[in-house]
Amino acid sequence: MDDGNIRKAGLKVTQPRKRILELLDESGNKHVTADDIYRVLIQAGEDIGLATVYRVLNQFETAGL
Repeated sequence: MDDGNIRKAGLKVTQPRKRILELLDESGNKHVTADDIYRVLIQAGEDIGLATVYRVLNQFETAGL
């Protein structure tokens, strides 16, 4: 998936959305939790809150991503 998928879903392309989508793509079929995603982003030096991760995941689910 790429930025176009986020746009097609009717969402604005933001850095947190791009990074979370990248991590979901990289995980393949492996189950990852919001906490897993948050931990990876924090370890990578991203400035993101856990609430943002949950909000983006909910937006992706609602948009069918």
